[in-house]
Amino acid sequence: MQQDSLAKTLRLILIIASIFVCAYPTPAQQRCLTPEEIRKIIEQAAGSANVTLNKKLRDQLLKLKENAQQRLDEDLSGNKKPEALIKRMREFRDKNTARLCAIVKQYGWPTAALVGHDGVDAAFYLLRNGSTGSLKVDLIPAIVAAVTRGDIARPEFAGFVDRLRLESGLKQLFGTQATIRDGLLVLFPIEAERDVDARRKQYELPLLADYLQFLEAKYRLPLIRSTGTLTNQFSEQQKTSIATTTSAGLLEGQTVDENEVVRVDTNLVSLNVSVYSKTLKTHIGALGQKDFSVSEDGQEQAITYFATTDVPFDLVLLIDLSGSTARKRKLIRESTQRFIQATRPADRVAIVTFSTTTNVMSPLTDDRAALVASSNLIGEEVGESHVWDALKFTLDKVIGPKTLERRRAVVFMTDGVDNALLGGPMRRHRGSTISFGDLLEAVRRNDTLIIPIYLDTENDEYSNSFTERTYENARKTLALLADESGGLYYKAKKIEDLEGAYGQVIEDLGKVYSLGYKPTNDKRDGRWRTVKIQLPNLPDLSARTRPGYYAN
Repeated sequence: MQQDSLAKTLRLILIIASIFVCAYPTPAQQRCLTPEEIRKIIEQAAGSANVTLNKKLRDQLLKLKENAQQRLDEDLSGNKKPEALIKRMREFRDKNTARLCAIVKQYGWPTAALVGHDGVDAAFYLLRNGSTGSLKVDLIPAIVAAVTRGDIARPEFAGFVDRLRLESGLKQLFGTQATIRDGLLVLFPIEAERDVDARRKQYELPLLADYLQFLEAKYRLPLIRSTGTLTNQFSEQQKTSIATTTSAGLLEGQTVDENEVVRVDTNLVSLNVSVYSKTLKTHIGALGQKDFSVSEDGQEQAITYFATTDVPFDLVLLIDLSGSTARKRKLIRESTQRFIQATRPADRVAIVTFSTTTNVMSPLTDDRAALVASSNLIGEEVGESHVWDALKFTLDKVIGPKTLERRRAVVFMTDGVDNALLGGPMRRHRGSTISFGDLLEAVRRNDTLIIPIYLDTENDEYSNSFTERTYENARKTLALLADESGGLYYKAKKIEDLEGAYGQVIEDLGKVYSLGYKPTNDKRDGRWRTVKIQLPNLPDLSARTRPGYYAN
């Protein structure tokens, strides 16, 4: 049944592609094939002419692919800066695209009969990773015909479709495409992501979560999902035809299980807001509702809920007990106890520790004596650092439910180095089971403040196997968790500085406001909405909150 469905989908794509591909002009400087050459290639793809194996052409294609992969591996292992890496990749792709275009002009799209299956695979690798979108558009009918014949594997075709859609300003369908931006892997948006694994299964791709972990291991960079807009390289007419062609048979008739729909009882958007002086860098705690303004996607909103700084918190103290802290457990226990005693009477506190596994030392409680007793049980065990799994567990299992009567925060003491950041073969067996991208999405869909206290272990004897790049990536992940949740980011040079950092956290949490609004755009379309808080009549003050939310 699935085979028949896929065959029908491919036939539909082929028919639509053949109609659209020559229906619009493309500027000559952007197009390597002429309309006449395209028609000839389409005729060749649809025909069944007898050809013999061209060993020289096959070897040329295999060599181009081998060189491209070798160049990529060298760049990735060379510890280059991400910006330099992506520049080199683009330059090399330009050269390979020009070489492939010359081959297609002379021979048409290479078939398995002409260059063997590995030769077709090499040609398609160069096309998928090429830099010219117009060549991909022009060759759609030939590519679909090759997939139908079995010359091109389905997973590779899915990647081709995603890349083409992104180049035309459309969301990808299979989640195969990411880029490097600001030192991070960024996964491009996915159309109807709730159904992405069903589409991936149809095209023999692994689950999206497994693929994201693979990307982080391969590039040795944390991955996040993009919430921004896409850049369109084509005209609106071209974009429409690409959308119609590539989604044929893939998006029609999809249903959503009611159990998968996230529903809320109110459309109140709640925000935790920290206010600080731009000059003194101190937090301000004596403002009223009239001092704030809030906008969503640039449209001003009416604040309908406001709470001053005295609303109590549910605080989870999440403590890293991996190897880098092994000799400082006594100091960790003592600073934890001082943190507990410094919290306000109405605040509830939980204590969670982690290394390879995550352990709840105490659930949320306002019983300070019980909390101190639990902190005394913080052990001496040493394990790997599963930072991301620990935070996800805390959000899912420990932090209290969302209410207007209590705010929520996770105070996160760690160096941020998840073993997953080491990449390579170790990634398959060690490190968190969740990718950083999925963790960040969980944070974006939660109104809990994430408050990292970065513990600098870079020069610690337990951490000498970690590279400078690993620590740089770890700091980026912690800063992102703080930014996307609206939390603040603190640093402790050494364990001995932890007590001072905890004290500052408690002081700053006592100056967090809560406000809410019902958005004028009441559509629950799941899209990302950008939120901005301002203090229009207080130019010396600045406000900080989460950057946006998904309208579920």
